[in-house]
Amino acid sequence: MGISVCPNDFITVEAGTFGVIPPGRVGLSVIPANYNCEYNFLILAGWALHFSISTHYDQLLGDEISFTDSLGEVHVLPTPNQHIDEWSGADNAVLYIRTNSNQSQMFAIYEFVDVKKKYQHVMIPTGEYFSLGHMTNQYYTFYSKARDKVALNLAVKNTQDYDSLLEFLFVYDGGDVKNSKMISRLSTFLRKHKTSTSHNLTIVNFWDVKSPSYLIGNDLSRNYLFKYCVFKSRIQLRRSDVPQKISKFSKYKAILTSRNQQTTGELFDASEQGAAYTWICSDCKHFYWTVLKLHKSKTTGSKAYIELRSLSPTYNTSTLLNYSISPVLNLHFPQLIPSRMFTMINHYSRIGVMLDTSNSSEFQQTNTFFFSTRFRSYHGKVADTIQWKKGNHFLAQSVGPYVVAGVFILFWQVGCFCCPLELHSLVNDNQKFVFGVNVRDIRIASSGESLTIKTGPSASENNSSFQEL
Repeated sequence: MGISVCPNDFITVEAGTFGVIPPGRVGLSVIPANYNCEYNFLILAGWALHFSISTHYDQLLGDEISFTDSLGEVHVLPTPNQHIDEWSGADNAVLYIRTNSNQSQMFAIYEFVDVKKKYQHVMIPTGEYFSLGHMTNQYYTFYSKARDKVALNLAVKNTQDYDSLLEFLFVYDGGDVKNSKMISRLSTFLRKHKTSTSHNLTIVNFWDVKSPSYLIGNDLSRNYLFKYCVFKSRIQLRRSDVPQKISKFSKYKAILTSRNQQTTGELFDASEQGAAYTWICSDCKHFYWTVLKLHKSKTTGSKAYIELRSLSPTYNTSTLLNYSISPVLNLHFPQLIPSRMFTMINHYSRIGVMLDTSNSSEFQQTNTFFFSTRFRSYHGKVADTIQWKKGNHFLAQSVGPYVVAGVFILFWQVGCFCCPLELHSLVNDNQKFVFGVNVRDIRIASSGESLTIKTGPSASENNSSFQEL
């Protein structure tokens, strides 16, 4: 069949996974004058159509060549010479050719792709993130264990930058590519939709573009219960009268950084709900919060406060640190946050912040300890509770003048219960350190078992200052 003939039937995978238009040709072919034809492709669920077309034609002569994907987006090929690659999900796509002249030429190659066979399916729980630039032969699904709707947010290093590569990623509203429908390009989804209609959301990178951005998924309506504010040896309890949702934050953003980087920003919010910012380090496990400035002209003094919580909002963690206007606020910084990710929530204030991910010793001069069993690290799956095994103990140890500094948080790794992943140490013989201890959600399985927390030099030193809490 030459290009002068217009097919009446749908083009399907049953006729072969590969094909060319015009059939039997190997390069550009002349399209006859007054040709008007639609090539209709029927794409099965779980499959995609990769369409590559080369053209040489002149729109001024009244000729037109376009490709319409399953989203209904019409891609008109500009003239005079053009080569494009397009993808379409199920269930249909259309190549449209209309000519007045006999000067136009074209050649197209198409391939039906079984997505589940070609791409590995990676499942990620809400509250976590992944790199959009590392999706080769993989597609990702965010799933909510709470069976909540999934809210997507982009994490970028500069919030003013626009990532044009998001145009080349697709979103399926569901748990895989076979049983859910492609609904949008990622760029459009983040701008218009942002949430799923079910408890899963799937991202596919057919072009394998190397976007510098990360994507984080959160439960849309995760409730917050009590906020425990711990600062030095003083523990405050602040009750949240109205359960908060991601959608109820006045603003929610994710901020991306990497090792040995310094990030600054101006953050503003005038509400009780607060503006939440999840900070993600792509290749490190600590932050130094070096600067916190409250701008008095834009801050409601009696109401203003800034919370710091572990991980992302989906984890529903307690407030670990709480800052408000104080003449000694600067004395609390720099603050070590040994975490790959944390969330800062700003209420009734305009603040300037600076965070550093270097290992410079100049930041290791803070005097606040904090222990928490609520911080957890994601390694394929997350332990919902800490499992204490008989005879196990953990030790934040001091050897001579070495001490664990900053906000020290114990992380728990699946398969290594009660093991801190890392210790942060410094030498300072003259510095006085203050410990704050917050242990929650401990479940004792059998009678006679107990949890003991001790502070001070290690027990082996037989030091009288060793205290048991």
